Amino acid sequence: MIVHMTMFYVKPGTANDFESSVREASVILAERPGYMKHELHKCVEVADKYMMIVEWNSFKDHMPGFTASEAYLEWSMLLQPFLEHPPVSEHYVGIRLK
Repeated sequence: MIVHMTMFYVKPGTANDFESSVREASVILAERPGYMKHELHKCVEVADKYMMIVEWNSFKDHMPGFTASEAYLEWSMLLQPFLEHPPVSEHYVGIRLK
């Protein structure tokens, strides 16, 4: 499993519209092969900052699987109008601690 984390900084005053667009875009994401689940979190310390966590079966399911698809373009177009600047994304694997 791969965890894809993205930080979004939205334009001031657009938080509610951004959240609504993420809800709409969630349908697109959930239909992709390899998708497992996702969450959206709003930062407490920094206004208009969000973190999205998406779990994929594999790195290839996300890249190029999702990112090379028409669905990705549609998903991006829903969120793009609200972004202050390009999002920052990284992929992670879990570390067993016990």
